[in-house]
Amino acid sequence: MKYPSSIRNKLSLFLLIAILVPIAASILISYFYTKHSLKDEAVRENSNTVRQGATSVMNLLSQMNSISLYAYNNIQETNSLYNILERGRRDFIVENNLYSGLHAIAQSAKDIQQVYLYSDLADQSYLLIDGYLKREAGHAGLDGHYSQPSNKDDPYFEPPHPSHNYGMEEFPYSPTNTVLTIHRPVYRAPLKERIGILSVDFKLDGLRNIGNMLYDRGNEELYLLDDTGTVLYSSEDDLIGRKPAYAWLQHARYSFYQSGHFDWRDSSFDGIVVYEKFELIGRTWMVAKEIPNRYLYTNASRVLRINMLVLVTFLFVAVAATLFVSVKLTTPIKKLTESIRKIKLGKMRLDIDWERSDEVGVLGHAIKNMVDTIDNLIMRELRLELANKDNQLKALQAQINPHFINNTLQSIGSVALHHRVPKIYELTASLGLMMRYHMNTEESIVPLSKEIAHTEAYLELQKQRFKERLVFRIEAEESILGALVPKMTLQPIVENCFKHGFGENMDAAEIRILARPEEDRLLLFVEDNGSGVSPGRLQELRRQIEQEVSSDMREGGIGLMNVVSRLRLYYDESVQVSVGPAEPNGFAVVIRIPWRKAV
Repeated sequence: MKYPSSIRNKLSLFLLIAILVPIAASILISYFYTKHSLKDEAVRENSNTVRQGATSVMNLLSQMNSISLYAYNNIQETNSLYNILERGRRDFIVENNLYSGLHAIAQSAKDIQQVYLYSDLADQSYLLIDGYLKREAGHAGLDGHYSQPSNKDDPYFEPPHPSHNYGMEEFPYSPTNTVLTIHRPVYRAPLKERIGILSVDFKLDGLRNIGNMLYDRGNEELYLLDDTGTVLYSSEDDLIGRKPAYAWLQHARYSFYQSGHFDWRDSSFDGIVVYEKFELIGRTWMVAKEIPNRYLYTNASRVLRINMLVLVTFLFVAVAATLFVSVKLTTPIKKLTESIRKIKLGKMRLDIDWERSDEVGVLGHAIKNMVDTIDNLIMRELRLELANKDNQLKALQAQINPHFINNTLQSIGSVALHHRVPKIYELTASLGLMMRYHMNTEESIVPLSKEIAHTEAYLELQKQRFKERLVFRIEAEESILGALVPKMTLQPIVENCFKHGFGENMDAAEIRILARPEEDRLLLFVEDNGSGVSPGRLQELRRQIEQEVSSDMREGGIGLMNVVSRLRLYYDESVQVSVGPAEPNGFAVVIRIPWRKAV
């Protein structure tokens, strides 16, 4: 047999909760605190790292820009690049001077792969790579690679792309590195007339050296983007020179803040993004770093696994200890419970075969003595009650003979008719009807029609007392007159109207009795227009009805509580009895009982 609410189960559950809840709470608090601390620390450290990286990238791009400005160096010298472009010459001496100038630019930084120069006035292109100078007419090599900046003084940064020979014949070898090119338009001062274009191809080694120091390869990702969303450098090599459509990257690009961080979760990425923007040469650049949660919370997960291992170990120990303690303590209680269940079934014997001196043993022996005492008292009280009932019945039979009373009332009625006093006959007939209904002890359950007839006879007798001041109305549907109800259900409630509601000086006393069906239930309604009850008394009546506390027996009548008790004995808990004030004044009783028809 299962005991879902047994002490053993409760004790086991309590011990498990008492052990597991503090441990689980400690683990969860530690885990979330560790995660929060790791996140704050990661955001702080990576924000500083990205800020320093952005500064380094800005310095590198500024250095590239400065190198492109070499076209304006030594502007007063006749052999400078600026003067050669301004005059548009293309002889042998000019080419030697061009070679010297381009070679100086190529040697100014180790990341420079090649230098290209186009002269607008001479319509001639020159390319210097690893000390070799190549020349060709026109500027076909710039097509598709150069866009005129909106501000003529600004250079144009061409996003990373495979290196090429600017449309010239191939050299004996042609490097195929990915390069970042800065195109610097050269203008004749102060007329702002373009006289040439200087293009410098930079290898991405410098950007890689900076980027490699900003992230943990294999766990984090880093991106350097220009204002068009093109990647200048990325930890994912295949994204360099492209415009990735990552939603989190677009969110960072269009953010109003120059720097910051945010949490992100979608199908492609789940973690934290830290970004830093900077302005350079009229353009906005951004360094962004993504830190996956799986990497960020690696230590927290490790701590959680250790704590879970500890929790599982404690769980096994706690379960073993709990089962041992609960079984040891509750076994005698279960035996005692089984014995009490047998007592409930009618076996007034308590078998206790163990010798215990603790609280359970004392309780068991005390219950055994109590059960023996109750058994003796029940038998004695039962015999006493049977004897009293028998004596009461004999006493009633000895005092009054129902047939004698009935015959006497009939004789009085005959005399009344003989002397032409029909009213006395009617009252005598009503009283006789009531006496027969009362004295018929063979029926405890009667049809509703009989109960209504009895109540009507009682009201006819009361009408003799109140004369025309009493008005009563009985409404009952014919379909329910055969429904069975306990005897003396309506009349005691109506009698209370006269006891507690109507006074001798009352001008008009009205009583309404209603009986009707409600689905599978029978509604009985009694209402008067008497003085009613006070709120305190009404609350007390409702409490007595709910708890079946009788307060009427001391008054010598049957009363409302006696009716309620008999109804519940007959119908169990399916009876509904409610009391309340009537409108505009008075008292109302509503009874709902199951509808049972006579067989």
